[in-house]
Amino acid sequence: MRRTALCIALALMATAGAGLAQTRTLYQSDPPPKPPAAPETIKLSTDAAARMTIPVMINGQGPYPFVIDTGADRTVISRELADQLKLPGGPQVQLHNSGGVDKVGTVSIARLGVGDRTLSDIDAPLLTESNLEAQGMLGVDSLKDQHIVMDFQTRRMISSPSRREPYDPNTIVVRGKSRFGQLILVDATVRGVPVYVILDSGAQATVGNMALRKLLTRVVDHSQPTEVISVTGRRTPAEFQDVNEAHIGDLTIRNMPLTFAELHTFARFGLEDKPAMLLGMDVLSLCRRVSVDFKRREATFTLARD
Repeated sequence: MRRTALCIALALMATAGAGLAQTRTLYQSDPPPKPPAAPETIKLSTDAAARMTIPVMINGQGPYPFVIDTGADRTVISRELADQLKLPGGPQVQLHNSGGVDKVGTVSIARLGVGDRTLSDIDAPLLTESNLEAQGMLGVDSLKDQHIVMDFQTRRMISSPSRREPYDPNTIVVRGKSRFGQLILVDATVRGVPVYVILDSGAQATVGNMALRKLLTRVVDHSQPTEVISVTGRRTPAEFQDVNEAHIGDLTIRNMPLTFAELHTFARFGLEDKPAMLLGMDVLSLCRRVSVDFKRREATFTLARD
């Protein structure tokens, strides 16, 4: 059955603030104000799991394709690539992932180049490439001060310092809260059940927790057993279904693919007992473009043209 879907308007819990304008005299000794940095366009690619990747330079070598992961708080690298580049080892850290908490080693990256930007002195958790299904993932630590636009139509990522997204009549602007740097707590409903949403571009599929599954018991059927595999190789039993109808904002998503699993991610955000889901690329890519601004705690969703 062909899945059809309208894209999303996410209605986030908003907080607004106001400030007083200030003026001062600009003397000749003052340096001229710096013009805002021009947005930079980077070519996007798609990996085997249908996630968006961008080219990354490591200590001047590369480029290497890294997945853009708005659902991860840390940038990670595959063990195979780290060995190839002979990166020095770093401290062990606890890594939160969908399957639980694992203690993993890190490597030290002196310079991580993303387009024209260079990030310094990153301790990147070290994971097996077969579990990552990628050579690395760019987490929120590499994106937190940026306004990023994933344009699925032109297959480009536009990156610039935090800013307001230009107005477009087909674009829905949503504002909300963040926890551990991720954009979360999005208001939506599935079959009339209020649900929190975590924006997760590193996930191939949209996943709901068992609290949501329990409330949908009377309307969800014909499930298929499956599993969710974490970036550390942990396997969590799951079930896959098509949910006939979901409402996010004022729009309707019909036949939305949804996997149900009790993931550690929900517990980490305090959502294990509240209906919640991770919004993955299977739904996000239905949009023409999606922007995320972690500093402004804002996302926009531009609908695909008919």
